Amino acid sequence: MKFQKLTTVIKINVSVILSMLCVPLLSQESNGLLTPVHKSEIGAAAGISYYTGDFNESLVPYMISPTGGLLYRYNFTKYINLRIQASFGFVKGDSRKYEGGLQGFPEGAGLAFKRNFYNISALAEFNFFPFSSVDPKREQIFTPFLIIGAGYSYFDKNKMNNEPYMSNASAAYPMLYDTLKTASSVVVPMGFGFKYSPVNRWTVGIEYVFHKTNTDKIDFYTNRSDSKSFNIFNKDWVSTVLFTVSYRLVDSSPCAAYRTNKSTKARQYKGFNKELY
Repeated sequence: MKFQKLTTVIKINVSVILSMLCVPLLSQESNGLLTPVHKSEIGAAAGISYYTGDFNESLVPYMISPTGGLLYRYNFTKYINLRIQASFGFVKGDSRKYEGGLQGFPEGAGLAFKRNFYNISALAEFNFFPFSSVDPKREQIFTPFLIIGAGYSYFDKNKMNNEPYMSNASAAYPMLYDTLKTASSVVVPMGFGFKYSPVNRWTVGIEYVFHKTNTDKIDFYTNRSDSKSFNIFNKDWVSTVLFTVSYRLVDSSPCAAYRTNKSTKARQYKGFNKELY
């Protein structure tokens, strides 16, 4: 039943992304100067992911794993972009690499986990400088940027059930540790990055994003401390360092209305509007 629910969620997410791609491609502004497709990009991302939580309270990359995904970006302006991204990756942790000890477990308990995760997010990008991969003068082709958004992540069952001590821990402390459960959560991605357009229409970038989840079940361990004081790691995090590449969908053949409009011909540059792009 859970697999069917996950399959349904994935289908819905893919449908949303395809719909966002198709609507701009098929629509056109009535003035004939610029079609929405000029603002759209498609691309891919690849890099590393890691976990932060009760087994690791540092934001420094820890027990890294590969991750990757697909993205669609819509450029509202040269400063503000919206990105829809679907990702797949891994996170893992090991309590034996953490010196703080685990509340409620014997000293030296060897608890470890590895999980696949699936994520869909809507991300707003705020550029520090005006940026365009189709700038005719090739002047506004690099910028640092900030990222913030919202998304949903699903984590499948533990892949390390044969780790020493884990089965005993699950049986002895079922309220603290459970090796069988899946987990899911709304996430809040936030981070920063840098992007650059090496050639017309293409954009490459690197970004560091922290995904704050609303669950403490990624590592299967409920909480390291029984203190009521605020602890930012009472909920688990997933962080990613990604390299991205995207291609701007520019129609190089303006429509007939645009070609016959002599008053705007001077603003034409290989199919897009100089003043806007």
